[in-house]
Formats: sequence, C-alpha cells, structure tokens
Amino acid sequence: MKFRLLGPLEVLHEGRPIALGGIKQRATLGFLLLKANQVVPTSQLLGALWPGEDPPASARKMLQNAVWSLRAALSVTEGPHAPRLSTQAPGYVLQVDPEQVDLFQFHRRAELGRAEPAAPELAAGVLREALGIWRGAALADLVESGICWPELTVVENARLDALEDYFDAELACGRHQSVLGELEAMVEAERLRERSCGQLMLALYRCGRHADALAVYSRLRTSLVEDLGLEPGPGLQKLQHAILTHDPALALEPAREEAVVRHPRPVEPVPAPRPSSGPQRQHLSVALVRVRPATDDADPAEVDHALAAVTSMVRSGIEELGGTVATSIGSASLALFGGPFAQGDDEERAVRAALALRDCFADGMGRSLVVHIAVVTGEALVLTEPNAPPTVNGALVDECQQVLSAVPDGAVWICSRTRELTGPAFQGTAARGGAWEISGATGEADGHDSELAVVRGLLDRTLRRATPHLVTVLGEPEEFLERFEGLVDGPRVLSGRITPGDPLGVVHEVLAGYCGVRPDDGPDVTRGKLAAALRALSPAEADRLLARLDPTRPVDPDVVPAAWRRFLELAAQDRPLVVVLRDVHLAGEQVLDAVEDLADSAHPVPLLVVVAARPALWERRPSWGGGKPHAASITLDPPRDGTAERLRRLVLSEVDSEALLGGEEEDPPRDRPRREPDSSLRTLWPADHWPPRVLKLPRLPVGANRGA
Repeated sequence: MKFRLLGPLEVLHEGRPIALGGIKQRATLGFLLLKANQVVPTSQLLGALWPGEDPPASARKMLQNAVWSLRAALSVTEGPHAPRLSTQAPGYVLQVDPEQVDLFQFHRRAELGRAEPAAPELAAGVLREALGIWRGAALADLVESGICWPELTVVENARLDALEDYFDAELACGRHQSVLGELEAMVEAERLRERSCGQLMLALYRCGRHADALAVYSRLRTSLVEDLGLEPGPGLQKLQHAILTHDPALALEPAREEAVVRHPRPVEPVPAPRPSSGPQRQHLSVALVRVRPATDDADPAEVDHALAAVTSMVRSGIEELGGTVATSIGSASLALFGGPFAQGDDEERAVRAALALRDCFADGMGRSLVVHIAVVTGEALVLTEPNAPPTVNGALVDECQQVLSAVPDGAVWICSRTRELTGPAFQGTAARGGAWEISGATGEADGHDSELAVVRGLLDRTLRRATPHLVTVLGEPEEFLERFEGLVDGPRVLSGRITPGDPLGVVHEVLAGYCGVRPDDGPDVTRGKLAAALRALSPAEADRLLARLDPTRPVDPDVVPAAWRRFLELAAQDRPLVVVLRDVHLAGEQVLDAVEDLADSAHPVPLLVVVAARPALWERRPSWGGGKPHAASITLDPPRDGTAERLRRLVLSEVDSEALLGGEEEDPPRDRPRREPDSSLRTLWPADHWPPRVLKLPRLPVGANRGA
C-alpha cells in the first residue's frame, strides 16, 4: 500500500486508489500521515479538523466514525508491513512503513542529495528524483477545502529548500540556462527568499543578462525595505557588488562550460503556466459536438430556444468531464482535451466525454434532439490568453469537421490516430474514411473496485469470525450494491428499500424475500410461509416472533423492529446472511435502532448488513455507527472520467429538461417552485421569458435515426 501526500491525498493498493470518504475522513488520514508513527492526541486531531473554531458537540463521535471507516479502508492489505491505525492514549497512532509514504521518500532523497556537495552532478540527479515525487501542493485537495495546518507550511518549505539545493547543484554543473525558467518562476512565487534570488542573479549574469540580474536585486531590496524595513543580507550584497565589478569568480571554470548539457526540468514551483505570447503548436484532441432536432417540422423559433439552452448544457457537461470549450457556433461546440490543459490521458478523456454526451442524449434527453460527435487527435496552433477561451487553428479542426459530416445520428466517430492512442480502452468498428465508430468503453464499470474490495474483505471477516458487521455506504450506491450482490457466493442475500410513509415496509420486504412470499400470495399463504420459516429457525421462539412480525394482522410498530432484528440473527445462524438495505436515511427511529444494534449483537452470527444512505442520515444521527467495534462507513467518489448519469444530473440541475426537450407540461404545476436557472442560461432569455418555450417535437425511439 502506498500513501501519497505530495499532491492530492491518495492511498494506492496494488496500484489502484482506495476510496477515502468525505473531507473529515480524508483530513483525519492526512493529519495522521503527517505525524506517522507518532501518537496524535485526540484534542490535536479535533483542532486540525475544526481549525479556528470550536468543535461541535458531536466532534468526538465524528472523529471516531472517521477512524473506524479508515480502519476498514486500510484493512484491504495484510502482512508485517500493512498499515495499522490504533487507539493509543491519549489519541491515535498510524503505524506505516516510511517507504510507503512519498513524504518520507522525498525527505530521504533530499538528504542524500545534500550529502554530496563535492559531487554536484550526482547531487543534481538525486535532488531531481526527490522533486519528481511531488504532484502538486502537499494535500492539495484538503488545502482547497480550507485546511491550513502549520505542518503543511513546514512541508512546503522543505520542498523549496530542496529546490534551491537543486539549483545550486545545477549552477555548479554549469547548467544556468536550463534552470533559468524555473528560477524565474520560483522568484516570482517566493519574492522574499534571498537564496533563490541570488541564484537567479547568478544564472542571469552567466547568460549575459547583467542588467536583468541587477534588476532582481533591486526588486528584492525594495520589497524588503518597504515591507520589513530590512536590507538584503551580506551574501546578496556581495553578489550584487561582484556583478557590478564583473568579478571573474562568477564565471564558470572552462571545463565546466564545455560540459554543459541539457537535463529534464524538475517539478515546476508554480503550477499555473504563464500566458502565451502567441499561438503555439501543441498536441491535443479536438471534439466537435453538434445537436439538431430529430425532425424537420418543428417551429424554428422554438428550435432556436431549445438549441441555445442545450448548447449551454453541452458546454457545462464538457467542462465537467475534463474538457475546455473553445467556441460554440449555432448548435456545434468545439472542445479541447490536452494542449495547454494536458493531463496525460487526454485522448481517452475526450472519447469518454463524447460517449457520456451521446448516452445522455440517447437515454431520455434526446427524445426530440439528436447528437453527432467527432474526435480527432493531432497538432494544432493554440492561442491562450487570460480571461478568454482558447483559439484553435489548423488542419486538425478541418479534419474534425470532415469526420463530423459523415457521423450518423447518435454516434461517436474518432480518427485513426485517436484510435491508435486509446488502444483497447474502447470498443469500435471501422467506419468510412479511416474513422472508427465507438460503441462504448471496454470492460466499462462504475470504477469502485477498491470499495468493493473493502466490503468483500469485511464479508470475509464476518464469515471467518462469525461476527456481525454494519457497513454504511454513502454516495451513488445503486450500481455498487448490484455489483456487490452479484459477487456474494455462499451466503444468502436479502434486499430491502425504505419507502416514505411505510416505516415497516422494509421489514416485510426482507421477510418476504426470505420466506419466498410472492406478490399474489393471499394472507393465509403469506402467514403460513412465515410461520414455517420461523419454526424451522427456532421452534421455541416461532410463535412469539410470528405474533410480532405477521404482516397480515395489526402489529405494534414499536416491537416489530426488535423482533425483525432477532429474526435476522436466527437466519444468519442457520446460514450466513447478507442484508442490503437502501435509502436508510428515510427509515423510522425504531428501524434505525434495530439496524444499528445488529452490529452490537451478543450472538456470534455471520451477518453482514450493508446500508445505503444519503448524508441526511448523519444529520439525524451524528453518532451513527460511532464507537462500535464492527461498524464502518464508505463514501463512494464519483467516477473520475464522468458518466452519462453524472452528466445528466449536471444538466438537469441547470434547467428543467423535461420542459425544454419536449416534456408533457408547458408550465410547472403551481405547487412546484420554479427552478432558478444557472447564470450562463439566464442570459439567453429576458427575465420575463424564462423558462423558454417548450419544444414540442414527436417522440422517437432511441436509435430511430441511426442510419448512415
């Protein structure tokens, strides 16, 4: 297992990321990793989770929940080097192998580089490796959420110190030109660090830019005097004097000048690139998305309104899925993946975004509108300017237009170069002109393999120890739960869903699943099947449980959940049992008590209860599962590449697509509040004309217009 702090927080098991849950859970892990193998007092953890404010009354329970969830997440690996999160007075300790944490690897390599002052070539290589471990600011995802710990400042200063050590080694090797850009960016970001300013002055001087070297000194002195009332240090003053007098000591030794070679550049100290001064030829993938009415007999004015809104939706969807919209003309949008926004898998992200848009229109949203998408990859001239969309020119855009002209309704075509670069990631067939029609991703799944591994590990532990466990799943669990149920081999699986207004419906649903009750069974048959099942489980308790659980007779809602819990224990003793409950946040208090108490059962039973809920459950019960030795929670992260479902939620959150794309009602019911549109859509219509008029077009079956 690998822990990565130098960038967004990640935990990798066998090369795949493990879901870490919500912000409090991630912050808990991040803080414990910063103090790995040390006991961290509970009070210090609470202060880190709620910096600058008083922790809420339920803070300790929330911390306990986070710790239990982290233990479950980290339990996927075993062995002598497996991480261990233990309770140890007065708090917690996370025991990890330092070689598994990138922060410790960085410190070790940085120290090795500093230990070679007499061998600058070797020192530069080691320091370059140390800096290459960084993927961005330390715990960048937590910093973005408002976390600001003194420990992070210490880590960032260590990076800057190592970067300056690297510059010293490179300058000693005579590579002043190769580090000049990094030095300029470093000084721009850290204006008061005298050491890096001196390094930049020396590099500029050796490049023949004497005036620029003196200007660096002047700017630093002005900042120090005006802001702090200080003069630059003696070393920097001597360097300024040496530049003014052209001191020969500043020149490189002849042998070193002849040995100057180019080396790969280290990690950029400033992540944001400088604006381009002109068009630059860059490698990227271009996607053209065109939307049009499914028929030709619609009212032109209504078509214009609908297409304008859909174009804005497509723009939001492309940006959500990792692309950048360069321009939109009519119903066509030009999206860029890569170039100045490169992320390393740009071709694959472009195709996945195209498939998500296609599926979004094909599944419900495109009953009156159809979409055509083309993706091509190559080089083009890209101009980026501050506060303006990028401009793309060149034959690549023309090629994309040519491919798009042949794309049938509801299809995604890609060029041969895109196909070559994406490899086996997508399923497709050869189309005209060397293009490929893509039908979908190869082995497409919801991307929660690591979370599935956690729950399956808990199931194995439940079976091995005959101990009940409670797992709470937050996020979008439907596909996740279906996959998990399909992977269960051996134990009986019972499922139920909480429905509003029917607090005991889930009890009867689970009972019916166990007893084989069908919807068309009458009261006598239903009661007979339940009685037979209870007698088979426990003849001594059958009559008492039947009186409390019989759905054909009036029952006391206060005693049913406890009897249901006892039934589940008996069923698990007869055969290992997995109970999957959906929408538990809608359950009544008695059902919640019964579900939560299953994890505290005094009976040694192999029973795993997996519940899916929304965060509202924690608002009702902040201590849900807290402090229980066999309870865990998992938060499902949304897929990184985006899916049609994710895109559909995005566009539906911006505008009422049922009304926009041909819904049955022209105006919303009076008892339904009118949705306020996103500002990007609000500008498309005057205030007194929102929402736009309905586009009344005939409904077409999916794929009706997919002819060539």
